[in-house]
Amino acid sequence: MATADLVTVVIPSYNGRRFIHATLDSILAQTHPAVHCIVVDDGSTDDTVEIVRAHPLAPTIIQQPNLGVAVARNRGLAAAAPGWVAFLDQDDLWHRDRLASLVAFARAEGASAVASSEHPFAFAADEEPLRNVGDGRDTWPRTWIQPGEEQSLVMSDRELSVHATGTITVEQLLGGAAMLTTCVLYDRDLAISAGGCAPHARALDDHVLNLNVARITGGILRIDTQDVFYRVHPASTTTVSPMVGPFLSTMAAMRLGGVFPDRHEVGPNVQHLLFNLAYADLTLADQLGLLALVAPPRARWRWFRRWLARRSGLAALRTRALTPRRNHH
Repeated sequence: MATADLVTVVIPSYNGRRFIHATLDSILAQTHPAVHCIVVDDGSTDDTVEIVRAHPLAPTIIQQPNLGVAVARNRGLAAAAPGWVAFLDQDDLWHRDRLASLVAFARAEGASAVASSEHPFAFAADEEPLRNVGDGRDTWPRTWIQPGEEQSLVMSDRELSVHATGTITVEQLLGGAAMLTTCVLYDRDLAISAGGCAPHARALDDHVLNLNVARITGGILRIDTQDVFYRVHPASTTTVSPMVGPFLSTMAAMRLGGVFPDRHEVGPNVQHLLFNLAYADLTLADQLGLLALVAPPRARWRWFRRWLARRSGLAALRTRALTPRRNHH
């Protein structure tokens, strides 16, 4: 467990000018007395760095070429001072009492990694664009706000619990992403010992960190405080077609890596990806390989039938679209 109460907040940024000021405001508002912020800019081409540099929080800024969010998070982790470390995405917010309650919770439990829960929100003007994305994300927000109202979430009156409401286990994490990494507070040395974020893929880099932390600690204690305000917007990363290959291949690598149990059930997010595997921008061989590696052995035939039905339906739609229509006179 961390020996000091300093919390280093690491924010990876990339072309984040639209939201990062409000994110930094939520760090500035923290009631925990010892907070240091590091923004690692991953090669932004807009004025993100200028916005960060001018913010009254005065965070440390690290700039790098566009190497990906995992490398940016690891750079921030390496630069963090001894104590606690937490990751925050450039478009999300924290309630003002979040760090104070999590540090108190970790101290009370003698834990070196603890987590809270999230509260999805979005701009009211984004409701139709979210619906048009087509992956159901328009149903995710619990709160709709107007631009500029972010502080009403950060400063809202609520009593945050410091009593455990559950444990995120290795088994849960093997079934898929069970929580947001922005919900976790880590002992810095523990996060480094667990290997940091995995930079080899565009998906689950932070999930690999959480899985290894849970393996080392026996599970991540969690309080259901909904103090992480997760912003839902049309451009946010989600489990759509481009993420299918990186996500499922990482899940397969963890199952076959020899460290974790190789037999486990898959959670709802992995089931969603398997269900839509036929639409992914992957070769036929890659799709079949991922299906065989990720689907539970006893359910592989069922998943194969689903995949085949969707492939057949997709082929029929393409054939119909390419078939010239005859003009009837």
